[in-house]
Amino acid sequence: MQKQGRGRLMFWKIPFFVVLFIVMGGALASTSSEKEKKLFAVVDGYEITEAIYLTALQTESKRRYFHGRLTEERLAELKKDVARNLIDQVLLIHEAERQGLKPDSDKIDLALEQFDKRYAQDKAWQKDRKRMLPVLRKQFESRELTALLEKKTRSDFILNEALKKKFYKKNPGLFIFPERKKVSIILIRVSPSALSKEWSEAQELLATIAERIAAGESFSELAKEYSDDETASQGGSMGYQHKGMLHSDVENVLDELAVGGLSEPIRLLQGYILVRLEGVIPAQPINYEDAKEQVVQLLSRKLSDERWKKLLIDLRSDANIVRF
Repeated sequence: MQKQGRGRLMFWKIPFFVVLFIVMGGALASTSSEKEKKLFAVVDGYEITEAIYLTALQTESKRRYFHGRLTEERLAELKKDVARNLIDQVLLIHEAERQGLKPDSDKIDLALEQFDKRYAQDKAWQKDRKRMLPVLRKQFESRELTALLEKKTRSDFILNEALKKKFYKKNPGLFIFPERKKVSIILIRVSPSALSKEWSEAQELLATIAERIAAGESFSELAKEYSDDETASQGGSMGYQHKGMLHSDVENVLDELAVGGLSEPIRLLQGYILVRLEGVIPAQPINYEDAKEQVVQLLSRKLSDERWKKLLIDLRSDANIVRF
């Protein structure tokens, strides 16, 4: 067996099934003698059996890779994740109890009532209902305890102006108005199921329109006359668009155009489209006053995550964890 100390952790929410296995492990321990129990780990004196670990592993494997292939590499990572989460759950429940956190009994009663109603017609549930209700209550209480602990831990910080300004200055790339491009289009709509002849005709029409624009005719007037897009009444103008707002094929073409440049006909699902780049506003930094709300959101998330990660690291570091 090996003793675990501080190590790299995976910080993701504890799956619901993990709590169930831990609670059931404790509840059903009395059905097995000490010799019959094969241990997976002991966490501060709390025993996690190999049966609990293997059941958790099987359940999580189905959840993650139900439609995918479970390679040796994925299996190794899965085993690490399940083991860490089983151990973390024990540590978190113990810490919540140490801090004197109490689950909301009314909330637990309601959850049990809803569960009982949901499986009222299930024969297996009716058979084991009396024995399993205390197990489920403990399960719901444990889940509530970890949720309360996480909420308390994540909110245990104070934001002041100095911290916010420091974060803003240290992360200039987070507070930028992205580059925006003013775009105009002419769309000749074609049904996706149309014959190739209709697609060819739309492409040829747009090519002719492009020639007329190149010869000096108004893009705006031709858009009003020919475009099937909702922007036709505005002369094809889509206004300013930033990266990610348009189809990737259109954005790739725009990246190659100079201001005033006109594309070749581009085939999309809706039909063929002509695109003209009308102007570009470069990326610009957002001043601190305008970015304050975003600063608070991002900094709060950062500090919240750091608090939660630190708790898990500290709990693991201080715990007596023995793996078999």
